[in-house]
Amino acid sequence: MIKRLICCSLLAATLSFAAMAQQASLSSVQRELTIFAGILEESLRLNESTGLFGMSLGGVESIYLQGQGALFEIRSPLANRRNRMGLASLSSAMQALQLRQNPFQAMSLSSEPDSTTAAESGAGAEAGSTAYRQLLDRIAAIDYSAAAQNAMQQATQSARALQALGNVDDSDMAQINAEIAELRQGLAASLDRLRDLEQDIRAQLNESATPASDSDLGSRLDAVLQSLEPIKDQAVSKAEELRQRAAEAERDYAQAWQRDLTLFRDSLYQTLCEYGTTLEDLPDNESVTVILKGLGEDSEDNRRTDQIHIVAKARILACARGELDAEGLQAQSTSYTY
Repeated sequence: MIKRLICCSLLAATLSFAAMAQQASLSSVQRELTIFAGILEESLRLNESTGLFGMSLGGVESIYLQGQGALFEIRSPLANRRNRMGLASLSSAMQALQLRQNPFQAMSLSSEPDSTTAAESGAGAEAGSTAYRQLLDRIAAIDYSAAAQNAMQQATQSARALQALGNVDDSDMAQINAEIAELRQGLAASLDRLRDLEQDIRAQLNESATPASDSDLGSRLDAVLQSLEPIKDQAVSKAEELRQRAAEAERDYAQAWQRDLTLFRDSLYQTLCEYGTTLEDLPDNESVTVILKGLGEDSEDNRRTDQIHIVAKARILACARGELDAEGLQAQSTSYTY
């Protein structure tokens, strides 16, 4: 009985010692992970203050997965820059949906009446002359407000895309908004004149007025349409100018972002090669996994993906010994988007 108790006590002590040793080993690995996370933040410049109120937008979190290895989750300002690029792309997509052709292609100054509108106004033919109906047809055949507002909306969306990409500052944006506001005011004034004219024509039509005043009403309509011409030209010109600027800025921004992502990834592998031996207590048969948050390839469902890199510790040690360079280490790693 005593021998059995002694054996049980020794077994319990052995298990307790093994558990304490394992815990000590895990604590040592975690300390190394914390140190290496700091090295990554420094070498990848993740601790630079680039956010609102000087807050850092980057950082590294680490965890040890027993039997698998070290896991580092990296948040980089590159992901935030990508979000800005996404906002610009959204503005471009909205603009494309709003209009697929020149908004003023329908703004013809022709005096030819629309057959459908003419049929609708036929009920009032007995109350007025054909000349009045033709004037109303000219007005009804064109939706000036929708066409002009569409062009100005395009200009606004392009300006917002430029602002999201950092291509225009607050001062530039204020100037663009002022130009668009001026066009809106000019359009509103011309449309007010057009509505007043339409009311006058309908009054003449309903009162069966003599055609003696037809020429005056026609001249007034021509004058209103002519006042819309410079507004049309300026709106189309501004919309096209900003659209081209936004498209070029988005293209340049995407290229610059891709270059920076490549440099960031190269710097990551250079750091693994130079400082990977810091993870001394990490078993040699395990790996270092790095998750680059929000930096994966674009997905078809527009889901924000991460870029995963898995590097065997044995390869990291080989790079530290000079048997591999950082480029070779990257080539022998496993990388994918998830």
